[in-house]
Amino acid sequence: MALTTDKSNMLCILNILKEYTDPEHVITTAGIIEKMKLLYDRKVDRRTVYGCVDALTELGYEIEGYSDNGKGYLLLSKDFSSAEIKLLIDAVYSCEYISQKQTEELLEKLRTFLSAYERKNYNYTNIITPDKKSPNPEVFLNIEILEEAINLKKQVSFTYLDYDYDKKLKPRREKPYTVNPYAMLCEGNHYYLVLISQGHTDPSFYRIDMMKNIKILDEGLEISKRNADLDSVKKVVYAHSGKQQRVSLRCRKNVLRYVIEEFGSDITIKKNDDESFDASVLTATEGLVYWALQYLQDVEVLSPPAVRQQVIDAIKKNPYGI
Repeated sequence: MALTTDKSNMLCILNILKEYTDPEHVITTAGIIEKMKLLYDRKVDRRTVYGCVDALTELGYEIEGYSDNGKGYLLLSKDFSSAEIKLLIDAVYSCEYISQKQTEELLEKLRTFLSAYERKNYNYTNIITPDKKSPNPEVFLNIEILEEAINLKKQVSFTYLDYDYDKKLKPRREKPYTVNPYAMLCEGNHYYLVLISQGHTDPSFYRIDMMKNIKILDEGLEISKRNADLDSVKKVVYAHSGKQQRVSLRCRKNVLRYVIEEFGSDITIKKNDDESFDASVLTATEGLVYWALQYLQDVEVLSPPAVRQQVIDAIKKNPYGI
């Protein structure tokens, strides 16, 4: 059913309030009349503007008027504040798994939630350079398909990609991977599918931006989510799964923040002196080894002995001959 003139006028005025008002800018009745003519080729009078604003208020839109500020109209009830949009824009820029083209397209959509004045004044910074963005344009499509498969509790197949020496993504193998998908998670600037490979029982992670040609299969999950041993993904370090172990660390005080940020506030911390502390964490040990090597000057793995030895062996295998 076609909108009546009054309803269409109301929608046009709502769009004008979204586009041309923000905490720093209001629009007068005359300004709305001018924008209606300029943008929509509609001639309206003051009474029409008053009626539409009253109707929008009755529908739940919070609109500040002359009686509130003595200047004009201001739409208060917007979908997002400018600070929220700026945060989302920066977050999208920092996501390496989104291609540069998709990043720009998504940013343009986010920018529509800002007023014309806010868009002009907000010169957002490109946090991630284009060459660090994923070259795979199928990421959003991949997420949609995987979400459907997870909801349907169906297996999926896909081609998994990896970089070759020419810096191009190529299939890791000719035969597609067939897996049981359970969840998706973001870790370390990458988006992962939590899965159990066909014929296996242990969970693992595959990067969604490295997948293409995803297909939902007719076969249901080999192992239900309830029966799958997904405890190893509750605490993820560098997207490594595996059996959870209690690991004891001795750390310098300057890495306290990084220990808490990585392992959460449920770790046990014992202060030794003003310069060091011991920490007990429950985590997958393979990822822990990579993490400990990153902070080699400040973190020592105390136990269990096997994990400590893994770190020692990794240090001995360094390519510097030390």
